[in-house]
Amino acid sequence: MPEIFHPYASFGFQNRMPMRFEADVFECEIEGEIPPELEGAYYRTGADRQYPSLEDDIILAGDGMFSMFRFENGHVSFKSRYVQTERLKAERAARRRLYGHYRNKYTDDESVSNLPERDNTGNTYAFAHHGEVFALREDSRPYRLDPETLDTLDIPDFGDLKSTALTAHPKIDPHTGEWWSYGVFAAGGPTTEASLHVFDKDGTLIREELFHTPYPGLSHDFAVTREHVVFPIMPLVADEKRLRAGDQYYQYDPDLPSKWGIMPRNGSVEQMRWFDIPGIVMGHIMNAYTDGDRVIVDTPVSPGNCFCFFRDKNGNFPTMAETVTQITRITFDLSKDGDEAVTMEPLQGAYGDMPKIDDRYAMEKYRIGYFAFRDPPRMGIAQIDWDTGEIVYHDLEAAAAQEPVFVPRTPDSPEGDGYVLTVVDRFIEKRTDLMILDGNDVSRPPIATIKLPFALPMSFHGSWVAAA
Repeated sequence: MPEIFHPYASFGFQNRMPMRFEADVFECEIEGEIPPELEGAYYRTGADRQYPSLEDDIILAGDGMFSMFRFENGHVSFKSRYVQTERLKAERAARRRLYGHYRNKYTDDESVSNLPERDNTGNTYAFAHHGEVFALREDSRPYRLDPETLDTLDIPDFGDLKSTALTAHPKIDPHTGEWWSYGVFAAGGPTTEASLHVFDKDGTLIREELFHTPYPGLSHDFAVTREHVVFPIMPLVADEKRLRAGDQYYQYDPDLPSKWGIMPRNGSVEQMRWFDIPGIVMGHIMNAYTDGDRVIVDTPVSPGNCFCFFRDKNGNFPTMAETVTQITRITFDLSKDGDEAVTMEPLQGAYGDMPKIDDRYAMEKYRIGYFAFRDPPRMGIAQIDWDTGEIVYHDLEAAAAQEPVFVPRTPDSPEGDGYVLTVVDRFIEKRTDLMILDGNDVSRPPIATIKLPFALPMSFHGSWVAAA
């Protein structure tokens, strides 16, 4: 008997249904004029299950839905395609659901219990490097896609890489072009095994170091500066015994502090120092830099479990207040020990997540940051000036913004001189727009709005790729 589709739990305590369609829109409707400097493609990926799931599913288990807004001479066209992963192809061949809960193989149909790419959905970050486009997922090696057609090509050979996981939040060094990455649970299972790995500007593996984290916790993003690498481990803990019982992959433990490992960038993992910060959870890094003995990390943090669909060790979901994220500057003074080394400075009024910067200033001192502003019922895009502490807002009415992405006006234009692209969910019209804002001041009216005649599933992270 065919299964029905169940709502799945998403961020912000929302329940959603999958949309389940691929689309092509040639010549999108545009309000305003596209800046002539915008020539290229904006790639995004998110989660959208094509076949029914088990009840109590979460958004992170969705199949990868890869999309592209292509900009050509003032015109914009849209395309979206499922990432043709091994798991999706298996379900399409069977014409039914084969996979169960998020990262829990013990809830799958027995016919696919040994599929090595079980968790690789390509649903987290549309990433571009050395002329290639990838669909990343933090527990797997990425799929490579055709940048024009979005056809799924393969999982590339990463040389002698030992880690089974490449983070969904890689960092590109704007000076060298290196691709910095890491993987927790690097041997495949929920253990403390982890890997730091680096690829050169041509995508060749040039470094890998294995190490252990303090506990098998969640690590969705990390930070790289000119002098240091920072590994945050959050107290959402994975456990094999719990998985065998059919339970969730992560469980929040409020009695554990978050752990922050810091090592010299040109040193070794053997020089790692671990710092405790109790009572916070973070998912994303805005940017980080080193200033003498101090390592500065800017990140949205919450006072409790911001991953609202994971229970704690007592079986409880978090309250709304525990999930609110606030942009916070965390400073680690490496000349000091223990608690004295860490200071935290929450930025007042900076509520939200999905932080981005002008990537030309990654890994070093910077001035401007952008993020999806979320202080319900007020929603929009916000811009921080770290030199002055000023925040400006672009408010949205009956709508919410997804991740903002910055595109410089020219390769050598000043920091923030360019455009902010953000997808906007229009709740009343049940549509999606792509809005283009002034990167110098996002509070100004949109420069242009690309209008789609339908709604899109949530995408997590994306990249702008300029035309060759």
